[in-house]
Parts: sequence; C-alpha cells; structure tokens
Amino acid sequence: MLASMFAAFKLTANSATDKSKSRFYFRKKFGKYYMLEVFYGARKQVFFTFGPYVLILFYGADAGVISLLFAVSAIACFLLAPLVGKLIDKVGYKPVMIADTLILVIVCFFYGFAHHIFPKEVAFIVCCVNYILDSVISLASMASNVYVQDISDNKEEMRATISTGISVNHFITIFIALMGGWIWKVLGIETLFIVSAVLGLCNSAYAATIKLKK
Repeated sequence: MLASMFAAFKLTANSATDKSKSRFYFRKKFGKYYMLEVFYGARKQVFFTFGPYVLILFYGADAGVISLLFAVSAIACFLLAPLVGKLIDKVGYKPVMIADTLILVIVCFFYGFAHHIFPKEVAFIVCCVNYILDSVISLASMASNVYVQDISDNKEEMRATISTGISVNHFITIFIALMGGWIWKVLGIETLFIVSAVLGLCNSAYAATIKLKK
C-alpha cells in the first residue's frame, strides 16, 4: 500500500472534476437499470457478508479455509469473466440477467438448508462450492452495464448512469446489512436465505420486463 501511495503521488494528469456535470444522473428511461441495481446491491451484500458468516459461524471454517475460497473465487472469476462477456454478446443481456438470479435461488437454497439435507461435513463442502458459484455468477452483473450502453444516447450519458447505479447499489447495501443481521439473529439463516431467494426471483421477473431494442 505504501508503494502504491508513492506511485500515486507521481501521477501528473489533471484529475479535476467537471463542475458543470451533475453528481447523480437520473432519467426515466434508466428506471429499470436503477431498480436492477437495487436488487443486485441487496444480493451482493447478503452473499458478501452472510455467505462467509455461514461458513465461519455455522460450520466453524477457519481463516485458512476462507482465504483459500477467496483465492479460488478470484481465479475462477479471472478465467471465466471473458466467457461470461462472450455469452452476453451471444445470447443478449436479458437472458443472462434472468438466468443469473434463477441460479441464485439454488445457491440460496443450499446456503439455508444444506445442513437439513446432508451430514454437516458434506453440507460444509456444499456451502463452500456455493460460495465459489456465487462469485462466478456475480460476473453476470456486467449484463446490466451492457443494457445501459444499449439505451444510452452517448458515452457520457452511459458513464453518468453507471456511476449513479453504483451509488444506488452501495446505498442499498447499508440497509441490507442491518436487516440481514436482524433476520439472522431473530429468525435464523433459513429465513435470511429464503428472503434472498425471493429477491432473486423478483430480480428475474423484473429483468424479464425489459424491452429489447429492435
């Protein structure tokens, strides 16, 4: 981090912001994109926070296991990201958006109920596979950026819209973290992941309403 800091100090390009541009860019035609970012932000926070919590608090995974899962997930995403991009180009962003969250329902089911179906040792392995699978299918979120590109009038509008979508995404994660923690404590992990699966189905249903350009 220190080396990175010194390298950053040596940058000489002008990075001043353009005061004439709005910080947030909201337009009616991007309404579905903003809503999809709400769903994605909720889904991301559940699995980024509570996926590892299941492994650590429920199954007793240690730091070595979690670090290994981080590494395997990073390598899998690095290798598969170009394939996901080609898939979006081939079948379109809408089918990928729908399929992504339908697969997520399966991930939610095993996170919440694997310990009811399998012996604890097997359930732990299933949840580890779940963690990697969720990291891979999260790559499909790039489909929403392709959607914005498709309906934007120019690159500047696309940039501003995606930037606003990221802000919406981060904003919703704050509430999901708090609400998810409360659900876990009061109602249990089964209810938490049932709610996550319902959000996934809502995401798929909402993505299905997107009208493709002729």
